[in-house]
Amino acid sequence: MVNACGGFLLNCALIWLPLDCQMQSNPYSILNNIMKNKKHLISSRAIGLGCLLVGASSAANAALVAYEDFDYAGGTNLTLSNDNNGTGWDAAWATTGVSGLTTSGSGKSLYFDQGSNGLETDGSTHVWSESSKGNERDFTGTVSLNSEVLYFTALVRGYSSATSGGATEADLRFTFHTGTGASGSMRGNVGITDGTLFAAAASDGYGSGDTEANAFLDDTTYLLAMRRDSTSIRASLIAADGDASSFASQPGTWQVNHAGATGAALTSIRFLTNGDGDGGLRVDEMRIATDWDSAVNGLIVPEPSSYALLAGLLALTSVMIRRRK
Repeated sequence: MVNACGGFLLNCALIWLPLDCQMQSNPYSILNNIMKNKKHLISSRAIGLGCLLVGASSAANAALVAYEDFDYAGGTNLTLSNDNNGTGWDAAWATTGVSGLTTSGSGKSLYFDQGSNGLETDGSTHVWSESSKGNERDFTGTVSLNSEVLYFTALVRGYSSATSGGATEADLRFTFHTGTGASGSMRGNVGITDGTLFAAAASDGYGSGDTEANAFLDDTTYLLAMRRDSTSIRASLIAADGDASSFASQPGTWQVNHAGATGAALTSIRFLTNGDGDGGLRVDEMRIATDWDSAVNGLIVPEPSSYALLAGLLALTSVMIRRRK
Protein backbone atom coordinates (compact mmCIF):
# COMPACT_ATOMS: atom_id res chain seq x y z
CA MET A 1 0.00 0.00 0.00
CA VAL A 2 2.85 2.43 0.81
CA ASN A 3 4.48 1.84 -2.57
CA ALA A 4 1.19 2.33 -4.38
CA CYS A 5 0.43 5.52 -2.51
CA GLY A 6 3.93 6.85 -3.06
CA GLY A 7 3.74 6.22 -6.77
CA PHE A 8 0.37 7.92 -6.96
CA LEU A 9 1.63 11.02 -5.14
CA LEU A 10 4.67 11.22 -7.36
CA ASN A 11 2.69 10.82 -10.56
CA CYS A 12 0.28 13.55 -9.50
CA ALA A 13 3.15 15.87 -8.65
CA LEU A 14 4.81 15.35 -12.01
CA ILE A 15 1.55 15.96 -13.87
CA TRP A 16 1.26 19.42 -12.33
CA LEU A 17 4.87 20.47 -12.69
CA PRO A 18 6.32 22.32 -15.67
CA LEU A 19 8.27 20.13 -18.08
CA ASP A 20 11.51 22.04 -17.63
CA CYS A 21 11.30 21.43 -13.88
CA GLN A 22 10.64 17.71 -14.34
CA MET A 23 13.75 17.38 -16.49
CA GLN A 24 16.12 18.70 -13.84
CA SER A 25 18.27 16.07 -12.19
CA ASN A 26 17.98 17.52 -8.69
CA PRO A 27 14.66 16.33 -7.20
CA TYR A 28 14.68 19.05 -4.57
CA SER A 29 14.39 21.71 -7.27
CA ILE A 30 11.08 20.08 -8.18
CA LEU A 31 9.88 20.27 -4.58
CA ASN A 32 10.96 23.90 -4.37
CA ASN A 33 8.89 24.68 -7.45
CA ILE A 34 5.82 23.14 -5.84
CA MET A 35 6.21 25.11 -2.63
CA LYS A 36 6.59 28.41 -4.51
CA ASN A 37 3.36 28.06 -6.45
CA LYS A 38 0.27 27.16 -4.43
CA LYS A 39 -1.94 27.32 -7.49
CA HIS A 40 -0.53 24.29 -9.33
CA LEU A 41 -0.33 21.45 -6.84
CA ILE A 42 -0.80 17.72 -6.55
CA SER A 43 -4.24 16.19 -6.33
CA SER A 44 -6.41 17.32 -3.43
CA ARG A 45 -7.57 13.76 -2.87
CA ALA A 46 -3.97 12.45 -2.89
CA ILE A 47 -3.22 14.35 0.31
CA GLY A 48 -6.60 14.28 2.04
CA LEU A 49 -7.52 10.68 1.28
CA GLY A 50 -4.27 9.51 -0.35
CA CYS A 51 -3.93 5.81 -0.79
CA LEU A 52 -7.67 5.14 -0.82
CA LEU A 53 -7.91 6.77 -4.21
CA VAL A 54 -5.01 5.16 -6.08
CA GLY A 55 -6.17 4.79 -9.65
CA ALA A 56 -9.14 7.11 -9.16
CA SER A 57 -7.27 10.15 -10.48
CA SER A 58 -7.36 8.94 -14.07
CA ALA A 59 -11.08 8.39 -13.88
CA ALA A 60 -11.58 11.83 -12.35
CA ASN A 61 -9.56 13.52 -15.09
CA ALA A 62 -11.71 11.82 -17.71
CA ALA A 63 -14.78 13.55 -16.19
CA LEU A 64 -13.22 17.02 -16.22
CA VAL A 65 -14.97 18.97 -18.97
CA ALA A 66 -13.10 22.28 -18.79
CA TYR A 67 -10.60 24.03 -16.51
CA GLU A 68 -9.40 27.66 -16.31
CA ASP A 69 -6.72 28.85 -13.89
CA PHE A 70 -6.69 32.42 -15.24
CA ASP A 71 -2.91 32.28 -15.43
CA TYR A 72 -2.37 35.00 -18.04
CA ALA A 73 0.01 37.93 -18.21
CA GLY A 74 -0.86 40.51 -15.57
CA GLY A 75 -3.45 43.07 -16.61
CA THR A 76 -4.80 41.01 -19.52
CA ASN A 77 -8.30 41.89 -20.73
CA LEU A 78 -9.84 38.49 -21.55
CA THR A 79 -11.87 39.95 -24.42
CA LEU A 80 -8.69 41.19 -26.13
CA SER A 81 -6.64 38.05 -25.53
CA ASN A 82 -6.39 35.32 -28.17
CA ASP A 83 -4.91 32.82 -25.72
CA ASN A 84 -6.94 29.62 -25.41
CA ASN A 85 -5.62 28.96 -21.90
CA GLY A 86 -6.74 26.18 -19.62
CA THR A 87 -8.12 22.89 -20.94
CA GLY A 88 -11.36 21.74 -22.56
CA TRP A 89 -12.26 24.99 -24.33
CA ASP A 90 -13.04 25.60 -28.01
CA ALA A 91 -11.32 28.99 -28.10
CA ALA A 92 -10.35 32.00 -26.02
CA TRP A 93 -12.80 34.00 -23.90
CA ALA A 94 -15.11 36.19 -26.00
CA THR A 95 -17.07 39.37 -25.37
CA THR A 96 -20.58 39.20 -23.99
CA GLY A 97 -21.59 42.82 -24.51
CA VAL A 98 -19.79 44.47 -21.58
CA SER A 99 -16.14 45.20 -20.80
CA GLY A 100 -13.96 42.12 -20.52
CA LEU A 101 -12.74 40.75 -17.21
CA THR A 102 -9.13 41.62 -16.39
CA THR A 103 -6.40 39.55 -14.74
CA SER A 104 -4.58 40.81 -11.68
CA GLY A 105 -1.28 42.54 -12.22
CA SER A 106 0.20 41.57 -8.87
CA GLY A 107 1.22 37.95 -9.51
CA LYS A 108 -1.20 36.70 -6.86
CA SER A 109 -3.85 33.98 -6.91
CA LEU A 110 -6.56 32.36 -4.79
CA TYR A 111 -6.08 28.95 -3.20
CA PHE A 112 -8.00 26.62 -0.91
CA ASP A 113 -6.18 27.18 2.41
CA GLN A 114 -6.45 30.95 2.08
CA GLY A 115 -9.57 31.50 4.17
CA SER A 116 -9.41 35.03 5.60
CA ASN A 117 -5.65 35.31 5.05
CA GLY A 118 -4.41 37.93 2.61
CA LEU A 119 -3.22 37.31 -0.94
CA GLU A 120 0.29 35.97 -1.40
CA THR A 121 2.61 36.58 -4.33
CA ASP A 122 3.15 33.30 -6.20
CA GLY A 123 3.71 34.46 -9.78
CA SER A 124 0.21 33.49 -10.91
CA THR A 125 -2.89 35.60 -11.59
CA HIS A 126 -6.66 35.68 -11.11
CA VAL A 127 -9.45 37.85 -12.55
CA TRP A 128 -10.95 40.76 -10.64
CA SER A 129 -13.78 43.26 -11.06
CA GLU A 130 -15.10 46.43 -9.46
CA SER A 131 -17.63 47.24 -12.21
CA SER A 132 -19.87 45.65 -14.83
CA LYS A 133 -17.72 43.16 -16.75
CA GLY A 134 -18.15 39.79 -18.41
CA ASN A 135 -17.05 37.15 -20.90
CA GLU A 136 -18.35 33.92 -22.42
CA ARG A 137 -16.70 30.71 -23.58
CA ASP A 138 -17.63 27.38 -25.20
CA PHE A 139 -16.68 23.95 -23.86
CA THR A 140 -15.06 21.56 -26.31
CA GLY A 141 -17.87 19.07 -25.70
CA THR A 142 -21.36 19.15 -24.19
CA VAL A 143 -22.89 17.96 -20.93
CA SER A 144 -26.27 16.31 -21.49
CA LEU A 145 -28.47 16.63 -18.41
CA ASN A 146 -30.51 13.67 -19.68
CA SER A 147 -27.72 11.33 -18.62
CA GLU A 148 -25.06 13.45 -16.87
CA VAL A 149 -24.69 15.89 -13.99
CA LEU A 150 -22.84 19.18 -14.46
CA TYR A 151 -20.67 20.32 -11.57
CA PHE A 152 -19.12 23.77 -11.50
CA THR A 153 -16.61 25.17 -9.00
CA ALA A 154 -14.60 28.39 -8.70
CA LEU A 155 -12.67 30.13 -5.95
CA VAL A 156 -14.25 33.53 -5.18
CA ARG A 157 -13.40 36.38 -2.83
CA GLY A 158 -14.97 39.76 -2.05
CA TYR A 159 -13.08 42.87 -1.00
CA SER A 160 -13.57 46.57 -0.45
CA SER A 161 -11.20 49.38 -1.41
CA ALA A 162 -11.10 53.12 -1.91
CA THR A 163 -12.73 52.61 -5.31
CA SER A 164 -15.12 49.75 -4.60
CA GLY A 165 -17.71 48.50 -2.19
CA GLY A 166 -17.36 45.17 -0.45
CA ALA A 167 -19.16 41.83 -0.54
CA THR A 168 -22.48 43.45 0.37
CA GLU A 169 -22.35 45.42 -2.90
CA ALA A 170 -20.83 42.75 -5.15
CA ASP A 171 -22.65 40.90 -7.93
CA LEU A 172 -21.31 37.75 -9.59
CA ARG A 173 -23.01 35.08 -11.67
CA PHE A 174 -22.29 32.22 -14.02
CA THR A 175 -24.89 31.01 -16.52
CA PHE A 176 -24.87 27.81 -18.59
CA HIS A 177 -26.33 27.61 -22.10
CA THR A 178 -27.35 25.10 -24.76
CA GLY A 179 -25.89 27.10 -27.66
CA THR A 180 -22.41 28.31 -28.48
CA GLY A 181 -21.49 31.85 -27.52
CA ALA A 182 -23.81 31.69 -24.51
CA SER A 183 -26.80 31.48 -26.86
CA GLY A 184 -29.82 29.18 -26.91
CA SER A 185 -31.58 28.23 -23.69
CA MET A 186 -30.09 29.11 -20.32
CA ARG A 187 -30.48 26.17 -17.94
CA GLY A 188 -28.35 27.15 -14.97
CA ASN A 189 -27.71 30.46 -13.16
CA VAL A 190 -25.57 30.57 -10.02
CA GLY A 191 -23.85 33.38 -8.16
CA ILE A 192 -23.77 35.99 -5.43
CA THR A 193 -25.51 39.33 -5.09
CA ASP A 194 -25.02 41.75 -2.18
CA GLY A 195 -23.70 38.93 0.01
CA THR A 196 -26.54 36.55 -0.89
CA LEU A 197 -25.92 33.20 -2.59
CA PHE A 198 -28.45 32.24 -5.26
CA ALA A 199 -29.15 29.50 -7.80
CA ALA A 200 -31.87 29.38 -10.45
CA ALA A 201 -32.73 26.55 -12.81
CA ALA A 202 -33.80 28.66 -15.79
CA SER A 203 -34.50 32.24 -14.67
CA ASP A 204 -31.97 34.94 -15.49
CA GLY A 205 -30.67 37.84 -13.42
CA TYR A 206 -29.01 38.34 -10.04
CA GLY A 207 -30.79 36.91 -7.01
CA SER A 208 -33.07 34.57 -8.96
CA GLY A 209 -34.34 31.21 -7.71
CA ASP A 210 -33.46 29.99 -4.24
CA THR A 211 -31.34 32.26 -2.03
CA GLU A 212 -29.38 32.33 1.22
CA ALA A 213 -28.56 35.72 2.73
CA ASN A 214 -25.27 36.69 4.39
CA ALA A 215 -23.42 33.75 2.83
CA PHE A 216 -20.56 35.80 1.33
CA LEU A 217 -18.28 37.95 3.52
CA ASP A 218 -15.45 40.36 2.76
CA ASP A 219 -11.84 39.20 2.61
CA THR A 220 -12.66 35.51 2.79
CA THR A 221 -11.98 33.04 -0.02
CA TYR A 222 -14.75 30.53 -0.75
CA LEU A 223 -15.28 27.68 -3.13
CA LEU A 224 -18.46 28.40 -5.05
CA ALA A 225 -19.83 24.93 -5.90
CA MET A 226 -22.83 24.13 -8.10
CA ARG A 227 -24.61 20.93 -9.16
CA ARG A 228 -27.04 20.94 -12.09
CA ASP A 229 -28.94 17.75 -12.94
CA SER A 230 -32.15 16.94 -14.80
CA THR A 231 -34.40 18.01 -11.91
CA SER A 232 -32.76 20.92 -10.08
CA ILE A 233 -29.80 23.23 -9.51
CA ARG A 234 -28.02 23.39 -6.16
CA ALA A 235 -25.18 25.53 -4.84
CA SER A 236 -23.03 26.17 -1.76
CA LEU A 237 -20.23 28.45 -0.66
CA ILE A 238 -17.53 26.44 1.14
CA ALA A 239 -15.00 28.41 3.19
CA ALA A 240 -11.51 27.91 1.77
CA ASP A 241 -9.91 26.94 5.07
CA GLY A 242 -7.83 24.06 3.68
CA ASP A 243 -9.83 21.30 5.39
CA ALA A 244 -9.62 18.34 2.99
CA SER A 245 -12.66 16.70 4.61
CA SER A 246 -14.78 19.45 3.02
CA PHE A 247 -14.17 17.74 -0.31
CA ALA A 248 -14.55 14.10 0.70
CA SER A 249 -17.93 14.25 -1.02
CA GLN A 250 -20.33 16.84 -2.34
CA PRO A 251 -22.37 18.73 0.29
CA GLY A 252 -24.94 16.53 1.99
CA THR A 253 -27.22 19.56 2.20
CA TRP A 254 -26.67 22.31 -0.34
CA GLN A 255 -27.27 25.87 0.85
CA VAL A 256 -29.64 26.63 -2.03
CA ASN A 257 -31.74 24.25 -4.14
CA HIS A 258 -34.03 25.34 -6.99
CA ALA A 259 -36.23 22.88 -8.89
CA GLY A 260 -36.34 22.90 -12.68
CA ALA A 261 -36.62 19.87 -14.94
CA THR A 262 -34.58 19.75 -18.15
CA GLY A 263 -32.73 17.32 -20.40
CA ALA A 264 -30.74 20.07 -22.09
CA ALA A 265 -27.22 19.61 -23.41
CA LEU A 266 -25.09 22.48 -22.08
CA THR A 267 -22.11 23.71 -24.07
CA SER A 268 -21.17 27.26 -23.01
CA ILE A 269 -20.74 29.50 -19.97
CA ARG A 270 -21.26 33.22 -19.39
CA PHE A 271 -19.38 34.95 -16.56
CA LEU A 272 -20.76 38.33 -15.39
CA THR A 273 -19.94 40.73 -12.54
CA ASN A 274 -21.52 43.78 -10.92
CA GLY A 275 -24.66 44.30 -12.90
CA ASP A 276 -25.76 47.13 -10.61
CA GLY A 277 -23.04 47.37 -7.97
CA ASP A 278 -19.36 48.12 -7.57
CA GLY A 279 -18.26 45.45 -5.09
CA GLY A 280 -14.71 44.17 -5.35
CA LEU A 281 -14.54 40.57 -6.61
CA ARG A 282 -11.75 38.08 -7.28
CA VAL A 283 -12.26 34.75 -9.12
CA ASP A 284 -9.84 31.90 -9.78
CA GLU A 285 -9.54 28.15 -10.40
CA MET A 286 -12.70 27.46 -12.43
CA ARG A 287 -13.72 23.86 -13.18
CA ILE A 288 -16.61 22.26 -15.08
CA ALA A 289 -16.98 18.51 -14.62
CA THR A 290 -19.44 15.64 -14.64
CA ASP A 291 -18.52 14.29 -11.21
CA TRP A 292 -17.69 15.87 -7.86
CA ASP A 293 -14.15 14.51 -7.62
CA SER A 294 -13.14 16.17 -10.89
CA ALA A 295 -14.75 19.44 -9.85
CA VAL A 296 -12.46 19.72 -6.79
CA ASN A 297 -9.42 17.73 -7.90
CA GLY A 298 -6.18 19.70 -7.47
CA LEU A 299 -7.36 22.35 -5.00
CA ILE A 300 -6.00 21.27 -1.62
CA VAL A 301 -2.57 22.58 -0.55
CA PRO A 302 -0.50 19.76 1.00
CA GLU A 303 0.50 19.86 4.66
CA PRO A 304 4.23 20.24 5.51
CA SER A 305 4.46 16.52 6.32
CA SER A 306 3.28 15.78 2.81
CA TYR A 307 6.07 17.90 1.39
CA ALA A 308 8.54 15.80 3.37
CA LEU A 309 7.03 12.60 1.98
CA LEU A 310 7.11 14.00 -1.52
CA ALA A 311 10.76 15.04 -1.14
CA GLY A 312 11.68 11.49 -0.17
CA LEU A 313 9.77 10.04 -3.11
CA LEU A 314 11.43 12.43 -5.53
CA ALA A 315 14.87 11.59 -4.18
CA LEU A 316 14.16 7.85 -4.53
CA THR A 317 12.93 8.32 -8.08
CA SER A 318 16.06 10.28 -8.96
CA VAL A 319 18.23 7.41 -7.74
CA MET A 320 16.22 4.87 -9.73
CA ILE A 321 16.51 6.95 -12.92
CA ARG A 322 20.26 7.27 -12.53
CA ARG A 323 20.63 3.52 -12.01
CA ARG A 324 18.71 2.82 -15.20
CA LYS A 325 21.12 5.05 -17.11
